[in-house]
Amino acid sequence: MEALSRFFLELCLLRRAPQDLPASSTLLGLILTLNLVASLLVGLAADLSAPVALGQGVADAFLTLGLLHLALHLTRHPARFLQLATALLGAGALLSLMAVVPLMLLSGAESRGETSLAGLPLLVLLFWSLLVTGHILRHGFDLRLGQGVLIAVAYNLLASTLINALIPGS
Repeated sequence: MEALSRFFLELCLLRRAPQDLPASSTLLGLILTLNLVASLLVGLAADLSAPVALGQGVADAFLTLGLLHLALHLTRHPARFLQLATALLGAGALLSLMAVVPLMLLSGAESRGETSLAGLPLLVLLFWSLLVTGHILRHGFDLRLGQGVLIAVAYNLLASTLINALIPGS
């Protein structure tokens, strides 16, 4: 487990690539579960109810997996699915866990009517997440990093819009 944690940290630092992961459906299942737990924790830290947080996490994970599967088939790279899906969900879980404390601080400050600098780490994490996703997509689809980041931005906008429309946060 330590080697796996180290891999995802190095992936998020752009030192590793998704093709360095084994193509394993068992590993994907484990990482999907961890991703859903991380989504639940993030939602709870953001003052969402557990069902809403879990619903949003499930919707985001399956939207990610569905669009990735479609894109890989359209570009004739379906064999890359397990590694890319595992990389995207694992990096997402790690970055989500890093957002829990700033979210709790921000939520607590807002409930007391105070201002907080906790929003700054969240903004940094958002940009870092887009960069990491772009890095993963670059390797999976043979793109430039900038192209991968642009796809990541478009996906985040689409996912946020769809998920918030399907599963409102409050």
